[in-house]
Amino acid sequence: MKKFALIVVATVVLTTASITLLGQSATTDKVASGSYIVYARSPQAFRIVVDAKTMGNVNLSGKFTTTAGTPMNLDVFVFSEQDYWKFRGEDEAAKASAKPLYSSLKKTEGDINVKLEPGIYYVIFSNLYQYEGTKTINTDVKLSYDKK
Repeated sequence: MKKFALIVVATVVLTTASITLLGQSATTDKVASGSYIVYARSPQAFRIVVDAKTMGNVNLSGKFTTTAGTPMNLDVFVFSEQDYWKFRGEDEAAKASAKPLYSSLKKTEGDINVKLEPGIYYVIFSNLYQYEGTKTINTDVKLSYDKK
């Protein structure tokens, strides 16, 4: 009798765990993939929405490489929506107060890896420190999450 009760409890626990795991599926969405031109006064921006109702365990990851331009480097940021608008604004004090979740300054290549909470975010490839000219980048940035 004791063995039977133990087997029933183990079966219930394993069934519950299986149903919970099957209810969540890993998903990967492309954010930026391919070749892009980044102009001196106009950064490339990619908007990301992390929905708390449908997404869990969210991670933004990827690589970027500058393939053309002089010098062959650029800035890469990940901002929350609030900090993105500070970064893009006219007020120099507000710009200085923008806090990126990720930053890579004047690099030719790099890796992005950021855990994201629910909200709106922007991935920015910027050449704003240059007065003129363009940069060409190759990038592969993805958003991975568990579907709820």
